Amino acid sequence: MTAVLELYQDGVYTITLNRPEKKNAMDYELLQGLNDALKRAQQEKASFVVIRGSGKSFCSGGDLIAFKSASDAEALIDAEAAVLNESIRTIRNINAIVIAGIEGVAVGAGVGLALACDLSIATKNTIMNMGYRRIGLTPDGGGSIFLSRMVGAKRFNEFYLFSRNITMEEAKVLGLVNIVCEEEEFEATVEKTIASLKALPMETIGYFKDLVNRSLYTGLDLHLDKERFYVAELAAKPLFKERIEEFLKKK
Repeated sequence: MTAVLELYQDGVYTITLNRPEKKNAMDYELLQGLNDALKRAQQEKASFVVIRGSGKSFCSGGDLIAFKSASDAEALIDAEAAVLNESIRTIRNINAIVIAGIEGVAVGAGVGLALACDLSIATKNTIMNMGYRRIGLTPDGGGSIFLSRMVGAKRFNEFYLFSRNITMEEAKVLGLVNIVCEEEEFEATVEKTIASLKALPMETIGYFKDLVNRSLYTGLDLHLDKERFYVAELAAKPLFKERIEEFLKKK
């Protein structure tokens, strides 16, 4: 099964994470596929990029089974974080409107991926969860810069330290998602949103994103590097795999 599906039609480049049996958990193949797809969207000069997941789930974060079985979890997580960070940088710098289509769950790095996008459309029953502290890791994929700057330090600390679910009602109020719809309305809502965006001039988008990056995400490159360093360092500790074992037993 191909880990990432791609469709380019009418100026819209749709990238679908395709590990439905794992709720689109990120392994190296999926992350490399996402990165390659974003680069192709950039080369095609797509006006819109939609990132979504198959099986009515967005992304459940890193693949814990792969982490547990890895002979060198530190090297694996470092390699995956490097590819993920490259995708996050592309999302922030591509001359296109990037839309996250969030269904089911967005957990861990799935949260960072969704928040990196310019707009987010979510189904009503979707939940977000930082997740990292449950397995003894710090955030990656930009999660600790995007979320903290969107909601402020105290609320970010709450989401990380308690690792609690964020409903889409709360996410909408906090500005983490733009549009919340019923599950059966999801496809139509994505299409309608893109049609509305197409009705306005597109030549401003690159300049607009540069201003947003300079205003809100100055230091993103260095921050992503620091996230990658910390998450790999923590993955090297014997306690990390113990935490995964404990977490998987509770599921």
